[in-house]
Amino acid sequence: MKKAPSSPLAIVTMAVVAVAWASSTGLRAAEATIESTCAAAAARDRRVDTLFCAQQFLTYHGAAEADLWGLARTAALIGVSLGDDAVFDVHEGTIHDPPAGGAMGKAAMGECAQAYDAVGMAFAEAADELGARLFERAQERFDRVAPLVRRCDAALAVAGARTPPVLARYGANCQQMAVIGAAITNLIK
Repeated sequence: MKKAPSSPLAIVTMAVVAVAWASSTGLRAAEATIESTCAAAAARDRRVDTLFCAQQFLTYHGAAEADLWGLARTAALIGVSLGDDAVFDVHEGTIHDPPAGGAMGKAAMGECAQAYDAVGMAFAEAADELGARLFERAQERFDRVAPLVRRCDAALAVAGARTPPVLARYGANCQQMAVIGAAITNLIK
């Protein structure tokens, strides 16, 4: 039995081939695969990380059977989880207060928890709007994510503290899921 390629380049190449095949065969939205959808989203918006996109969807239950609309909603639901996980980790002390910020750093982490709570809410609202097939409104909700993440980073900067690496990763992942969700939503319209 032949082993499936696992390098990022091989996965991206497979996704590009899948999109080319899908385009040449007239593949409909309901027949789209995760890889072809991620590649099409990346073609629509260069900020989409195709490998990250595929990895996130492949680990989410039910995504493999989803059409474009379902994958857009799934992107929003993954975003809800990421935002909620960040809030939990800030409150439970998994993400420690930055030592350079002192009391101001601790207050800034509280602001970060509020910002990531709002990130989760923006994604939840995007999922609701997609459920109602209100694509423009879903797009607006996805567009709220990046400024909310930057609000956390700014609060930490004012406190004289750097964003903890784990929180920076949450921020990058939330922003990437928002870009992915918006790009897939644009494929539906």
